[in-house]
Amino acid sequence: MKIHIWFLVLLFVSGVGFAGADDGSEVAVTSEGFGVTRDEALLQAKREAVAVGIGTVLISETEVNNFVLRKDVVLTRTIGAVKSFRVLGENQPQGDDLYQVQIEARVSLANIRGDLAAMKILLESMDKPRMMVVIREEGGRAAETRLLEILREKGFDVVDAAAVAALTQNDGPLIDQAVAGDPAAAIRLGAAQGAEYIIVGQVAGSLANNALLARSGMVSGQAELSARVIDCSTGRVVAGKTVTGAAAHVSEIQAREKAAVKAVEKLMDRGLLEQIIASFQDMVNNGRILQVTIRDIPDYRTQLEVDRIIRELPVISVEKRGFREGALMLDVVYGGAVDGFAGGIDGRTVNEKVLSVIEVTGNRVVLRLQ
Repeated sequence: MKIHIWFLVLLFVSGVGFAGADDGSEVAVTSEGFGVTRDEALLQAKREAVAVGIGTVLISETEVNNFVLRKDVVLTRTIGAVKSFRVLGENQPQGDDLYQVQIEARVSLANIRGDLAAMKILLESMDKPRMMVVIREEGGRAAETRLLEILREKGFDVVDAAAVAALTQNDGPLIDQAVAGDPAAAIRLGAAQGAEYIIVGQVAGSLANNALLARSGMVSGQAELSARVIDCSTGRVVAGKTVTGAAAHVSEIQAREKAAVKAVEKLMDRGLLEQIIASFQDMVNNGRILQVTIRDIPDYRTQLEVDRIIRELPVISVEKRGFREGALMLDVVYGGAVDGFAGGIDGRTVNEKVLSVIEVTGNRVVLRLQ
């Protein structure tokens, strides 16, 4: 979608309107997207709707020019989000054509964090990544339980607490390694439960001396919670934070548990959720890195042809990592889900041979030319 200066100036009278909202202005806009799959076309249409929404607040010619030049950067940083949308029309591909989807979207310029509808659409755009939570807490699971509750409230798909509890009993050393910061251990834990992301952390609990509380028969529980969010496909830490919490109760156990819960609520309220969202938005707007390996490539000339075919897909960039013993290894930045890439490349022909996807694990795709 090409955005020109005159187009942005006329947005107010051509397909864009404002509607009142409790959390700030809204923009109604019509946009369209293209993709190998319908989901990818829909994702692109939502992304373009956000781009137009941003355009409505650009005033000067300099701002407009900067936006056009730095569109991807602006989209990554924007707090704009699609609140709702309806499909106006769609065309299914004929032959090698792409899906086309046209939508009418309502874009909010308010912070996505407080908008559950926008959060839902963001998670759907990410193919609803599954989140696993493993929090080490002496004498209980209050922090882990509360964190799971908050994630569910926000619309995340989470691994059942019972499955995590079973892992804690049966695979204690691996959990210890993950909590201590070993990304390989975290990846193994996530893979075992089909999770794309895992939150690992630990609670250090204690009791504080407080003369005033002591006279009333109560104790002060203290908790320090350190947590990190790890992408199970790459081992990359996408978010991390340490917070403290405090609570009073007549029971020492209850005081510690309440303090742990307070720490979790502070953790999600003061940055961790925003970091997760920012990471998701970055992937939606700028694509994700796929590690692609193509086996049984006989020569350099065939390698070049495979590279050309991959670039015909809606990829953002392709970087060669190596070519060894008939295997071509690429880092592909793809503006969609890994299944969309796999579906788009599977069955393509190269010099009368066929590319076949033989493995998809996390962000890793393996193909064979046969």
